Amino acid sequence: MDRSTLTTPVTRRQVLAGGALTSLAAFLAACGTKGTATDAPATEAPATEAPVASNGATPAPATDGPAATPSAELNFANWSYYIDIAGDDTSKHPSIDGFTSLFGTTVHYQEVIEGNEDFVATIKDALNTGKDTGWDIVTLTDWMAARLIRLGWIEAFNPANVPNLVANIKDVYKDVDWDPNVAHHAPWRSGLTGLGFDSEVTGDLTSLAALFVPGDGTTGKVEYLTEMRDAVGLAMLYLGLEPAKPDRAGCDAAIALMQKAKEDGVVRDVKGQSYTEDLKSGDAAVAMAWSGDMVQAQIDKASLKFVLADEGGMLWTDNMMIPKGAAHTGTAELLINYYYDPEVSAMVSASVDYISPVNGSDALLPAEKKDSPLINPPAEWTPRIHIFGALSEEDEAYFNEQFAKVIGVG
Repeated sequence: MDRSTLTTPVTRRQVLAGGALTSLAAFLAACGTKGTATDAPATEAPATEAPVASNGATPAPATDGPAATPSAELNFANWSYYIDIAGDDTSKHPSIDGFTSLFGTTVHYQEVIEGNEDFVATIKDALNTGKDTGWDIVTLTDWMAARLIRLGWIEAFNPANVPNLVANIKDVYKDVDWDPNVAHHAPWRSGLTGLGFDSEVTGDLTSLAALFVPGDGTTGKVEYLTEMRDAVGLAMLYLGLEPAKPDRAGCDAAIALMQKAKEDGVVRDVKGQSYTEDLKSGDAAVAMAWSGDMVQAQIDKASLKFVLADEGGMLWTDNMMIPKGAAHTGTAELLINYYYDPEVSAMVSASVDYISPVNGSDALLPAEKKDSPLINPPAEWTPRIHIFGALSEEDEAYFNEQFAKVIGVG
């Protein structure tokens, strides 16, 4: 997941000065300012009443027609390890079951997103020709969300169907420059990219050096992420560069570092989210990793750990969006509204260990989760939290071309 952002960075000075961003979790959220199509039933018919916000707030007036009657089916594409599960049964999602109980809709929830670019490539032709992609909701990172919205490939929300989004979204997620008033996107979760490792093989690690320098038990067992902003960002941090101010010289230095690590035999592979399977199987010992993924992977292998390295880590936000031409737009809005109920959002955060964008949800977490550093990061992490700065189209093309050499296709 290249889960970096196109928004203007919020400085640490603003955080430490207090005001609206008094908690680090709020700061992280502000900075965040993770298949084959299936046949779908006919689009839903209009209803006479809109859903009511969970806090009783009056929603903004509808602009895109009347509220929706739920459809029989809904197709939801997401990343792995990104939704609540029932105990150790990863095939059961209580929040999805709750939506089905409320609306009668069968939700085809599929963990088919392994990388932003790779997933969008599977639906690009349909989006470009105005056809249904087969998905009613897709969950993509800020920079990709901004791109698709700019291209006109994402449906605007009918506010009548998303009163909880209107009422409950945390202030720090509002008014991003690429989608003012959250008209097309609803943040799903924010999280960190850092260092994942098997402590039985490596012992405790604290430095990003484990990703780039040969080491006992790790040489040939290190994996990088295919997401450019995550990989380049971590490499820049190791070199003492600032990912919030990316330039071509910094890109060249980061690529050279990763290329040398490959030449030295440090790197086993460059992968999307399947890096977790390699850590669990023992094929990999160290990886660029996403925070909540590692918590979920620990269910299968207790020796796996995630750390925010001494040099720092990257921050990102993923967003629910409705692709243009989706068959069940109204039902997708109802599901987005459902996940902006604080109780439902708390259910998800307690399971996935990522930061919630929903006001009131943190207070509803179970006691053992309220102090989780991945859901409510401690203040001492603040200086080590970084975001990847905005790139012009020309610079983005340059960064991607150079990073392709690391992946092996350039």
